[in-house]
Amino acid sequence: METYAFGARVEAIKRRAHGQWSGILRALGVDEKILNRRNQPCPLCGGTDRFQYTDKYGEGNYHCRGCGPGGGFKLLQGIQGWDFGTILTRVEQCVGGISAAVSRPGEPSPDRMKKLAKRIWNEAQPVRQGDEVDRYLRNRGLSLSNFPRVLRFHPALGYYEKDNAGKSLKIAEYPAMLACVQAAEGDAVTLHRTYLNDGHKALAISAKKVLSAGINGAAVRLFEATDTLAIAEGIETALAVHVRTGKPVWAAISAGNMERLWLPEIVQHVCIYADNDADNQYDGQACAFALARRLKKAEKKAGARHVEVYVPRHAGSDWADVWRLHLENDRQLA
Repeated sequence: METYAFGARVEAIKRRAHGQWSGILRALGVDEKILNRRNQPCPLCGGTDRFQYTDKYGEGNYHCRGCGPGGGFKLLQGIQGWDFGTILTRVEQCVGGISAAVSRPGEPSPDRMKKLAKRIWNEAQPVRQGDEVDRYLRNRGLSLSNFPRVLRFHPALGYYEKDNAGKSLKIAEYPAMLACVQAAEGDAVTLHRTYLNDGHKALAISAKKVLSAGINGAAVRLFEATDTLAIAEGIETALAVHVRTGKPVWAAISAGNMERLWLPEIVQHVCIYADNDADNQYDGQACAFALARRLKKAEKKAGARHVEVYVPRHAGSDWADVWRLHLENDRQLA
């Protein structure tokens, strides 16, 4: 019983800390230079430029070519020399209410971010045949007669980058595909933005951006869930799965968020379409199977669920790539 209670405590702290790790690390004394997302000596094993803090999955993530990848707990343990119990208590104190001390200096408040997301959403319009989003999807082999309402087209969305002082500067404007990210209750928590240029991703920039961190199990609900639901990582991959199989599908946005995904009780058959990241640390497969494992372990509460995981055959490919290759083969045979 004590082991179960401790495990539940750890999971609860992980959920509350998700997306807040940069601020937590600052609040607990980690030097700002370590968190600047640049290549540098590893604070754990030394070297010269082998370490980079990324927070890629909202868990305080970093990667070191010497001692390997890790997250916020491991980073704190190595830098501060605390045991895990101490780290857990300190992080728990930070995330009790996610105080202003934990936020990034100058970071907009959650209320302000929600207002910004609503404004951007209202500036956009439903996706229609022939617009830039439709052109982009068709160029990805995704021809849709009807578009999910959670997708919208913004004709000129500002693209921002941060300067050395951390201030956001507007670099340009691009057409963009917006996707509404919804939490368990159905509320919109943020927007996912795909910047476009002439029917393709704006390749000169980071073309995909979530408006704010901490999505923590939320998803882009492209189609209404039934007793069967397909899950994929990216929006384009999810649409490819729908076009190919006809299944309703949700996009998890990232591999790290996939394993935390919330699913309604109505769903009894879960089909997880993983990315094949065999050429890059297996994140896609690992997180897909982590979700499958969590769903199976939760069967005592939610009832038996049939869970399947599908992985493309070739390293570096996702199911959108598989669908595109299928279309190319059909054209060659025609």
